[in-house]
Amino acid sequence: MIRAFELAVRQLGDPKLRGVIWWSLLLSIVLQVAIAVLGWWGLHTLAHFESRWINDAIDWLGGAAVVVLAVILFPASFGIVISVFMEQIADIVEAEYYPELGPAHGIPIWTGIWTGLAFLVAVIVLNLVMLPFYILALFVVGLGAVVFYALNGWLTARLYYEQVALRRLPPAEVKAWRRANWGVLWLTGIVIVFLGTIPIVNLIVPVLGVAAMVHVAQTLKPPAGSGRPFNPTAAGR
Repeated sequence: MIRAFELAVRQLGDPKLRGVIWWSLLLSIVLQVAIAVLGWWGLHTLAHFESRWINDAIDWLGGAAVVVLAVILFPASFGIVISVFMEQIADIVEAEYYPELGPAHGIPIWTGIWTGLAFLVAVIVLNLVMLPFYILALFVVGLGAVVFYALNGWLTARLYYEQVALRRLPPAEVKAWRRANWGVLWLTGIVIVFLGTIPIVNLIVPVLGVAAMVHVAQTLKPPAGSGRPFNPTAAGR
């Protein structure tokens, strides 16, 4: 997995990826700003209590709360970004490192959009449901972070792997491969989410994450009874 991220970082300088990175960067910024604005609007909408001190507290803590909300919900933007650029990124990585695979058959556009939207909804709903727990976990050092990374790492790993693998394998096989390698995929997702919490770096995480997942997919062990690896040219063709 470490090697996968090393190769992904190295390829960020690839001229073929530069255009994708810039467009992904722009979309990521727009989505991050939209989340922050939505959070700020929500807080000010709520700041209409009869108690003046509660309203003042919301105003004072508004900035910090918006930042926290943006951090909690930032994985939600991943689904939209990679649903737009995923196939292009994966094709560039495979052409450079795995030319023997040949062209992927791709994912129908509506499948990609549906997967991205489903991920968006899942991240928002689950993180909002977990928000009270995150707040309570502040009293136990590190617990909130563990829960946050574990939950979003699992969701992110599932999205990234399925988007990459569905280009070459039917859904039933993708599911079998994911279950057989849930540990390494989950850990990969956690790393992606962790990188997403680092300012500036988080803006290129969708590109970096897809590139790394393409490499990780080549190292997975086949499911029991499968008898074939993921990366032969014949896979999914």
